[in-house]
Amino acid sequence: MAGWSSPVPRRNYWKETDNALGTAVEGFTPQMFLFCMGTGILSVLMHQNSYQFKGLKVIATVCYVLDLLLFGIISLIFIGRWIMLPKKTRELFHTDVEQTAYLSCSGIALATLVELTALIPGSTWHRWEYVSFSFWWIAMAYSIIGSAAVYEILIRHEQVHLHNLTPQLLYPLTAVLSTCSAGSAAIHYTPLSRGLSMPILVVCYMMLGMGFFLTILTLSAYFTRLLSHQTPPPHRVAAQLIPVAALSNAAYSFSTLGYLAGPGHHLFSGYGRGIVKDAGVGKCLSETAQKDDKGFWVVLALIAYARDSRHAEFNLTMWSGAYPIGVFGIACNQIGVDLDSPAFKGIASAILIIAVIHWIWLVIYTLPMIVSGELFLTEAKHLSEEEAEAEKMGSQGSQGEAGGQATSDGQVERRNNRSRASDETQV
Repeated sequence: MAGWSSPVPRRNYWKETDNALGTAVEGFTPQMFLFCMGTGILSVLMHQNSYQFKGLKVIATVCYVLDLLLFGIISLIFIGRWIMLPKKTRELFHTDVEQTAYLSCSGIALATLVELTALIPGSTWHRWEYVSFSFWWIAMAYSIIGSAAVYEILIRHEQVHLHNLTPQLLYPLTAVLSTCSAGSAAIHYTPLSRGLSMPILVVCYMMLGMGFFLTILTLSAYFTRLLSHQTPPPHRVAAQLIPVAALSNAAYSFSTLGYLAGPGHHLFSGYGRGIVKDAGVGKCLSETAQKDDKGFWVVLALIAYARDSRHAEFNLTMWSGAYPIGVFGIACNQIGVDLDSPAFKGIASAILIIAVIHWIWLVIYTLPMIVSGELFLTEAKHLSEEEAEAEKMGSQGSQGEAGGQATSDGQVERRNNRSRASDETQV
């Protein structure tokens, strides 16, 4: 695999670039929230693993604190980008389908923090269940509004076609579904009263219905894209795992919400109104078929890894695989708990080992890129070149649909050429 070449930086981009700090802020995109997603879900997987050893939950807590720091730093820098460069930031999300979809990564990272807050301080510290409760409602509003805003941008301002349809378009729905998972954790692992738990449960079911079925629709379109235009280029091979994240969150939520509604906490029967007061309703929900096609997408991604990984150099998109691996492990562990199956619990433990190794590998290759400035400064340079070229083509293009189509196709082609060139130069 070409990505296993030496991670030691060969150039100091900070010294070579004028106004390096400002340029780095310009190159700071929402894709950076992938760091939080990968770190946070690893902490959840460690904490929830059925086979614990002494110190594993301590490591999970350390990862939780690290994730919290990362989220705070990345959020502040990204907000600073909006304040310092409002026009360029808006233009970026009007011309780049992938970067627009990455906006929802902040919602996924926030939902993961909510889940960790419920699992760690919310379950042990006095009155922290109320912090988890408040935190979840903030995450819920953020994920719903943010996901709707992302799709509004994609529908009204982007030129989305079958050839540039990417799995990143599932991120807005993954944010919604991950918030469902966080809500079930807030109910299950914190001492929330029935009165506070019921609203979360009902809203989680509403979000689950919205997120799951829209995920199926989006996957249908993406599968058509794969049949028509083949898989994405090798440097984006990790993105093949993105569908696994949405489907695994849905599977986990179906199981845990049904358990909480019925045989677990008897929330519906305790509510005592309507047909849901029948305990059989919750039992039926808890036994809803968890079988979905996440296994298919795992196999498809593994085939893509086997074929393309040796041709791919390390890049930031490699972090796209960290979150799906972790949430798939959590879903497998939950199935193991539901069925009291040592096999599924063992699979979840194996996935935990893989997730830890994968996360360490990502950190080893990412830190030198941060120290040398390559991660921020080269991206800013490419973004500036694309914006200049887009303005040039926009002024030369004809007015109307044909001109808009030519501009969009040119932008997509430039991004593909940019990525191929990056693969040839990155270490």
